[in-house]
Amino acid sequence: MDDDSSNEEGKFVWKTSYSNIGEEEAQRRLGFRIQSLKPIAVDRILAEVNDGFGDDHVLKTKEKVYNQILQYLEIEGYPTEVEPDFKEASISDLIYATISPILSDFIRKTGRKDLVLRSEKEIIATDKETGGYEEFVVVDLISVTEERFVFVVDGTVGKAMRQCLLAMKDMRDNNGDGKVYGFVTTGELWQMLEYDGKSFRMTDSIPVVFRSMDREKERWMKEGSLLVNCMNMALKRGG
Repeated sequence: MDDDSSNEEGKFVWKTSYSNIGEEEAQRRLGFRIQSLKPIAVDRILAEVNDGFGDDHVLKTKEKVYNQILQYLEIEGYPTEVEPDFKEASISDLIYATISPILSDFIRKTGRKDLVLRSEKEIIATDKETGGYEEFVVVDLISVTEERFVFVVDGTVGKAMRQCLLAMKDMRDNNGDGKVYGFVTTGELWQMLEYDGKSFRMTDSIPVVFRSMDREKERWMKEGSLLVNCMNMALKRGG
């Protein structure tokens, strides 16, 4: 999520907020046409890395995520823009319910207590041209004064892909090397993005939430749970 305000009277450190950058300007900063970014099969990307976890550990995390999403749906209802009470905050609540057990289990398994989930995290381009507040950002606390960006999650309605790509570029520029990851979501569908400073890659959509998931657990474990593998990959390789 980004601040929609214009930078009047130097309100922010950056010149232009992500949410105020049009497609043409975004593509100029990114150096490519966003439409040219073609999705890659999730299994193909996951095959490149061994997360180092046993099947039992990953399965337990997937069970937690599945149950937590079901609990959210029971309490909050199904998130869709066609519902009269739909609000972007609803997507944010669902995002947190989805990612929190993944991050928690990863930290416990690896002992990486330096990994922290930041809410409303400020990201500023190294040239101060762009910036914004992203609702969910995982950072690696290197020292008291230094941190590295690992991944960002963007569920901004209608702008998630553009904002996520811009934020990832600025994250990688701030890190100076390595890879950063991003996740864009409608609440139902998720995609993972990867940026190494030269090019972006993007997975196919992952159906993490669907109306019949309470009756089709096997389908969710086969399809939707791939998000757990993707996020473990991002936590291991990002930053």
